[in-house]
Amino acid sequence: MPHPPTHSRRAFLKTAATVASAAMASKGWPQEKSAAGMAVPVMKNGNLLLSINNEPNGSVNFEIEGWPGFHIGPLMPALTVDGTSIQPEDCETSSEQNPKKRIARYSFSGGMILTLEFEGDGESVAWIQPVLHNGSEKEKTLNHVVLLGSRLSSGEVSFGADPASVRVLEQGNYWGRVVPITRQAKESSSQTNLEPNEAPSQQKVASDLVCTVYDRNARMAFLTGYESSERWLGRIELAAQEAEEKGYWELGFDGGDLLINPGETISLERVSLSAGPEPWSLLERYGDRVRNRHQPSIPDVPPVSWCSWYPYRLGVTDERLLETARIAAERLKPLGLSIIEVDLGWQKDQLPSTFEENDQFPQGLARVAEELEKSGFKLGVWTAPFTISEFDPLYKEHPEWLIADEKGEPAAYWTWFWAPHGKVFILDLTHPGAQEWLRTQMTSLYQRGVRYLKSDFIGCESDALARRRHNPRIVAGGGTEAGRIGARIIRESLPDALLLNCGGPEMPGSGHWPLLYSCGDTGNTGFLTSKFQQENYQALACHLFKNHRWGIIQPSCLCVGLPGSIEEARLRATIAFMAGGQIDISDTLTSLPEERWEILTATLPPLGISARPIDLFDPVYGKPGYAYSAACQEKGLPEPPPEEHPPGSVWHLHVKADWDEWDLVSLFTFKKEKADENPEIRNFMVPFSMLGLQESERLWGYDFWDRQALGTVPGKRRNPRDYSHPGDFQDLLTGDAPGALDISFVGPGVKLICLRRQRSHPWVLGTSFHQSCGTELRQVTWDDAHGILRGELHRPPGESGVLVIHNSGKTPRELQIDGEYSEFRLGANGSTVVPIVAAMEPSRWSLQFSG
Repeated sequence: MPHPPTHSRRAFLKTAATVASAAMASKGWPQEKSAAGMAVPVMKNGNLLLSINNEPNGSVNFEIEGWPGFHIGPLMPALTVDGTSIQPEDCETSSEQNPKKRIARYSFSGGMILTLEFEGDGESVAWIQPVLHNGSEKEKTLNHVVLLGSRLSSGEVSFGADPASVRVLEQGNYWGRVVPITRQAKESSSQTNLEPNEAPSQQKVASDLVCTVYDRNARMAFLTGYESSERWLGRIELAAQEAEEKGYWELGFDGGDLLINPGETISLERVSLSAGPEPWSLLERYGDRVRNRHQPSIPDVPPVSWCSWYPYRLGVTDERLLETARIAAERLKPLGLSIIEVDLGWQKDQLPSTFEENDQFPQGLARVAEELEKSGFKLGVWTAPFTISEFDPLYKEHPEWLIADEKGEPAAYWTWFWAPHGKVFILDLTHPGAQEWLRTQMTSLYQRGVRYLKSDFIGCESDALARRRHNPRIVAGGGTEAGRIGARIIRESLPDALLLNCGGPEMPGSGHWPLLYSCGDTGNTGFLTSKFQQENYQALACHLFKNHRWGIIQPSCLCVGLPGSIEEARLRATIAFMAGGQIDISDTLTSLPEERWEILTATLPPLGISARPIDLFDPVYGKPGYAYSAACQEKGLPEPPPEEHPPGSVWHLHVKADWDEWDLVSLFTFKKEKADENPEIRNFMVPFSMLGLQESERLWGYDFWDRQALGTVPGKRRNPRDYSHPGDFQDLLTGDAPGALDISFVGPGVKLICLRRQRSHPWVLGTSFHQSCGTELRQVTWDDAHGILRGELHRPPGESGVLVIHNSGKTPRELQIDGEYSEFRLGANGSTVVPIVAAMEPSRWSLQFSG
């Protein structure tokens, strides 16, 4: 229906707003004053306050109770349509007399109407459901959408009284970071391997899907998160005010040049807003809301796979694959390995999306799948299904199936990094011919026995280049709809295969991927910088909340072999284990040293639960450096202030078994000294409160990788006269302040610490078999009448390792394993070390004590 003239509509809106305000005031709802002096109803959800100012243009403001200095607004929507940026001319608001619901309907020139429906649960979460209507008689092209933003309205944005205390989490498919908001606008996500995960044009600055702001001083967080991503990739951009530059906050997305019919109404992506004192809890609850909305199908148990890339790259052959399988069947299959995946290197001419085997697989994938099945393995393959090389016949035979440039010719997307190099192009998944081609290729893989598919570089469908596509009524460039079409085709063609998403839409929805690649490629050991590894694993930490909510995360490949150091191998293995997702092994099993096998098998099977990175937002501090020479001379020096470790340096996991529950704490340091620098001791002071423990608790500690009983935590070596010297650092525990885990070690490296409640009798501290420090044990009991500690070890026959037991002041006398007497030895800090070679599953053990 036609709109009334502007002046009469404004009069109507002012009258309606006055009536609504009076009605809400009579109900006792909170109100504030608009710029025009009118009462503005406030929608309250927990401590999050939202108000819509009817005069003059429906601007929106956010406040958070208990957060001094936090204010976002006024905010306004904006559209870019047919290449022209437009702002609202009018706004109608209503509340439907519901304190939990507000509606703002913005009218733009040319007949475009954007409706924002705000709804809250009254407790902790508010939602925004946007709907866009083309009220004109012409087709419109949607270029960009700002649902709410401060830049066009000259709004004031403040994330706290002191911006220096504010941290922001931003993330995308492969990247993530937590940085001071005062640095955030100047930095881009640039962590890169020596090989690319995605085309250079896809590097991100704005946060995809979710963003969390946290004020350390106020101890309050604000989360903005899209709960759907069916057609568009929602983004959040923000920055704090600095000097003459105003801060800003913007919620929106690339419209993907979607063609909207006259009279057509389309739903846009749903957004939720929440606030509270625990930023990680906000992320977990957001992840739960997304999962509950979309109900994705997720494997119950994280898969374990082997990938050919880092051992062999383009030199992979069918015989190398089968030789790997023969070893894996004996040593890794009992620990959960079920997939052998051939990465890039099996395709004809080594092209990214050809589906014919090359001469390194002379008998084809089908024969490999048959041989693997005999050993109990499924065949997996790598492909980049949406990336077409200039050397691919499809490029010449069907250029109309590729995204075009301004001249209508296939648009080069980037230059392929690996041989044979050359330009690559984006498959146009809005074209029926391209869709049918993809279906044919995927079906052929399934017919050849493929039951695991790693789809790489699939984020190209969201690249801005993909705008010039066959069907402009499907969102491609800048959005996710075309990529989801491709994902649905792949799922339909491989109905029971496991599918790994490398770069495509990560949020559940249509065309869902059950496995999610969640950080940059980890690369071979020994070659990558510490800075890259630190940033890459911080990125992974930002994604941990998605595990078992959006899918099973995969922290890239696990490499523990040469040429990297043993400490780097342990660090990588600890990250993979504590992530709780898929373990994707990528070592040369035919030549892996035995000490590296021990690291690998200790990581399997995956526990299936993710650690919490406790220092992403609130810091863990450490005492900086150590004056070696001065300490030797007993020269007292001023103690420097504690230093903050980089976010994501400390991960915590609470573990439960049928016989006990305990806490795992992993501490990572990546700093390397130059050749002419003295090694620097890295100290960590982890408050028990950050681990969910009482400050008054006294625990037993165990260092997994060094198989060492640490004694009582907190605790440290005490010398006469409080004498201190460098030899004190031979003990890992270097502080005994109440309520803290205080340890020091030289990096780069990792410590995996098990903290267990003290007992009045002997008890298991940990094992060397599994990083969980005890889930491989069952039926552990203490027989007080006979002074016997006994239990079962569930590991594959032939595997060897140790149990470490705290004696609790008693004396070990007699050890039996599977009914046979065996030897034990005394360990550190009042412990007993019990060597075990698993002869059967389970292996039963008992240790008798006296005293």
